[in-house]
Amino acid sequence: MLVTMVSCRDPFEPELSTFSTEVLVVEGFIELEGESIVRLSKTSPLQSEITGNLVSSAFISLSDGEDNRWDFVELEEGIYSLEGSFSENSTYFLHIQLSNGHTYRSEPLIPVITPEIEVLDYIRDEDGVEIFVSTRGTEAAQYFLWTFEEHWIFQPGVVSQLIYENGTVRRRTEEERIDRCWDSNINPYIVLQNAARFEDNRILQRELVRIPNLSEKLTQRYSIEVKQMAIDQSAFDFWDILRRNSEDVGGIFSPLPSLITGNIQSLSEEVPQAIGHISMGKTSTKRIYIDLDDVFPWPVFIPEYEFCFVLNDTIPPNLASTQFASGNLVPARDIFNQMGVLLGYRASNRACTDCTLRGSNVRPEFWEDR
Repeated sequence: MLVTMVSCRDPFEPELSTFSTEVLVVEGFIELEGESIVRLSKTSPLQSEITGNLVSSAFISLSDGEDNRWDFVELEEGIYSLEGSFSENSTYFLHIQLSNGHTYRSEPLIPVITPEIEVLDYIRDEDGVEIFVSTRGTEAAQYFLWTFEEHWIFQPGVVSQLIYENGTVRRRTEEERIDRCWDSNINPYIVLQNAARFEDNRILQRELVRIPNLSEKLTQRYSIEVKQMAIDQSAFDFWDILRRNSEDVGGIFSPLPSLITGNIQSLSEEVPQAIGHISMGKTSTKRIYIDLDDVFPWPVFIPEYEFCFVLNDTIPPNLASTQFASGNLVPARDIFNQMGVLLGYRASNRACTDCTLRGSNVRPEFWEDR
């Protein structure tokens, strides 16, 4: 009976609704000072292989109650920017017109001033490193949303400072280095907190991200920039529903997904309502660095470099062109005899030596060395 029960499993193919899934998705935050970014995209069918589905050639503007209007500029496909300075005492509306004529407008946007981040720090424990934030809410700012960007230095499995070019092997310049790169990550999680739940509206050590043991993020130097946004209750409820829909599903005891819309309304009954919530206010930003010395010892395991090594065979200089011209092999070591005469080179695979295959060797503008 057991064999019969196991062998009779049939794949389940649910019948999906044919309802139009191309619903406008609006993401962004309107800053009182500086640059504001709004991203437009459309939803895709569950079985579609299309990702991103960005919306270009839209007209986006911000207006107040005094007939003032500020227009966004499309920086790249689906990404719109606005530079400006706005009063915290006014009420604003975001307007969107797509190239197909569909128009949308936000509900009234009332700016919220975000308190400063009091503490951005980390704790090393047996499971890795936990990065946390502490802040204090006010009567006007009790609901908080955090986003963050991580950047870190890493090295490839085999360090090489040599390059093959025009039939010869030479030392790389600083700009040509492939033995040191930066990688980055924009947080995929929704981090929220209601300060009213705590005494004196003080939020203590709210975890933002955990770096597990063996992660390459802390091999040399790591940086995280945290943006703290105070939002109103409607925005908090929107992000909380989105968080539960994306993170708290999959188990038999998980809550059912909830309907999500936002504060962007279609101005036509024939056009589906948009998904997304636009907030406006002044944000607070803080950055910290963590060095290897701060968490030493920090063993690292990088699966991509697990089987990387320098080949034992020495390639004579006269054979360099035949071995390195294809780019599959990279000169990793130059070998000399006791008299200082060049005997040749030892090589390794490009995937093991070229960190630009997984990151960028261009130093970020904000980056600070120790």
